[in-house]
Amino acid sequence: MIGHDPRAGARSEAPLPESAYAAALGPAAENTAVTRLQTALRHSGQYPRASLEREFRLRRAALADRLALESGEECDAAEAARTAYELVAFDLADGRFVLGPAGPGSSRWEESARPYVRQEYERWAELTDGGRDARLKDTGGS
Repeated sequence: MIGHDPRAGARSEAPLPESAYAAALGPAAENTAVTRLQTALRHSGQYPRASLEREFRLRRAALADRLALESGEECDAAEAARTAYELVAFDLADGRFVLGPAGPGSSRWEESARPYVRQEYERWAELTDGGRDARLKDTGGS
């Protein structure tokens, strides 16, 4: 579902959190996955580094967004915003992994990059069964 999300600022054409994170692992399992990705990045070799780093940044930003939505705490919202903008910066620099219709340079994300995370996570989750199969099914991975 696309529409106005008062938790993220202005009207966005990105999916609402409920839709974006519908297939997501639970927070504890997702945190474990993010930690494993971070460790794998330090010992990269099995996967192309950029692909692994993109998945790490996306999943970390999505987890931060989910936690901020759940807690409502300003410090969690700031962390969600920070990790979202880090994903945008990574995607602007690389650009190979953008999955949604609006790229990281879109004016849609000027007010908040968190909807960009939702857009990208929702599409990524569709392709990977919510992270259960972290290889991109129909894009061939990178």
